[in-house]
Amino acid sequence: MLSDFTQASSSLRLDDSQIESDRFGLSVGRLNIPNSHQANDQQIVEICRDSKFQFLILRYPSSRVRLAQKLAEIQELVTYQADTLVYFAKDLASVKAQDAPSKDWMFRQAQPSDDAELTRLSKIIFEEYPNHYRANKLLRSDAIRDGFAQWAQVGLHDSKKLTVFVESLESKVIGFALISFDRDTAEIELNGIDPQAQGRGAYGSLLLWLSSHLATRGVKKLCISTQIQNERVIRAWIRAGFNFEFSLNTVHLMQPN
Repeated sequence: MLSDFTQASSSLRLDDSQIESDRFGLSVGRLNIPNSHQANDQQIVEICRDSKFQFLILRYPSSRVRLAQKLAEIQELVTYQADTLVYFAKDLASVKAQDAPSKDWMFRQAQPSDDAELTRLSKIIFEEYPNHYRANKLLRSDAIRDGFAQWAQVGLHDSKKLTVFVESLESKVIGFALISFDRDTAEIELNGIDPQAQGRGAYGSLLLWLSSHLATRGVKKLCISTQIQNERVIRAWIRAGFNFEFSLNTVHLMQPN
């Protein structure tokens, strides 16, 4: 999440990701390096080398241009870059309530009773979604897809988060967005449109509606992230007024056996 990389931290720690361990049948750990952390590259390498996890997911600022070479020198682990994540943000301070609602799409807050519909939709949206997991041949495709569905489900039942459905004028759910909050900043953690409904302006309308709705709730900044190769989505963000913030490299470090 955004706060993992923007909030100051005095120490680095490996986190045991039990939910991913259960999903993939491997012991999975995570190590996130905040943007302004003072640890040098060698310290990060040593933490990774000493890890006992079968599968370690490391995310660090792309500005650490020499870290990749140092990681590649860890002989005890199979190490490779799995993706580059880019964060964009939009200033909502000057955003006003929409003068006219969308003529083609409706938006509503999803409820816990929508769990089955959200699960169905998220599995469709993320069936072939390119992400760092898919760079790893040891991870099953269905487990990756189901992981995104589980993420959406957990968010739906979290009272501190907001899940919004996109519906056609016939009340068919064709998309969603999961939003988390940190004081006056919001992050779109997960979002997407059913492939069968793409190309008709639903996603752009969702971004504009969210900007307006969240601004009325006092949110000053709206953030979102995706893989760098997701050019179509990034172009939609730029059209909706989002600007590039920073990028992160994702590295997989695997025990050879």
